[in-house]
Amino acid sequence: MMSLPSTYLTVPGLLKPMELDMIDRLLTVAQFEDGTATATDAAKSVKRNLQLPKTGSLEKQQIDALVMNAIAQSPLIQAALLPTRILPPIISKYEPGMHYGMHVDGPIMGDPQVGAIRTDVGMTIFLAAPDTYEGGELAIHTPSGTEQRYKLNRGDAIIYPTTQVHGVLPVSSGVRLAAVTWMQCAIRDAQKREMLFHLKTAQAAVEKNNPQGQENLLLLQVYSNLIRMWAEM
Repeated sequence: MMSLPSTYLTVPGLLKPMELDMIDRLLTVAQFEDGTATATDAAKSVKRNLQLPKTGSLEKQQIDALVMNAIAQSPLIQAALLPTRILPPIISKYEPGMHYGMHVDGPIMGDPQVGAIRTDVGMTIFLAAPDTYEGGELAIHTPSGTEQRYKLNRGDAIIYPTTQVHGVLPVSSGVRLAAVTWMQCAIRDAQKREMLFHLKTAQAAVEKNNPQGQENLLLLQVYSNLIRMWAEM
């Protein structure tokens, strides 16, 4: 099991080559619209991109299914985040000159009639190879005042706290494609999630050597009881 960074979590190869190829085929016939349709509050004034319509598109439904299944099947995401609710992804497209200025994600997102979620973390899955476009890095302002920039391989994902100011830098050439979604976690507090992840990592290592040993059972007991203590369902 991989170690968890204190703030940001990279998931290499979340989408596999066959899934990416299928998404590429779907996107060749899909119709994009103005991306400001899903921006909230001040983000509307700084968002300049395209996206697939949220409903009514067979292509969007098929891409949603591929992305949601990949998240559900990722041991790293499940162990590190304990997600309970996940929004259908926004499929975004940035052509030359497009960008998403610095903003903060809405704390509550989704349709209130269907079920809104508390956005604990956001996730960007890169759908285009980094050498096919210039610019377009995901930029995140860290609590220390520095800026982290991410431009990952096709199929890789970056998960980040929604509390941070972030944006997409201007694309100067090529086309940037990405899937973006948000998750509500069973454990709201990021430090507690990190502690649980480290505990689970240690338990898995002990279990590998002696599944029925007392140490493994004790670690499982503590891990389970901490989740019971901290979880919000």
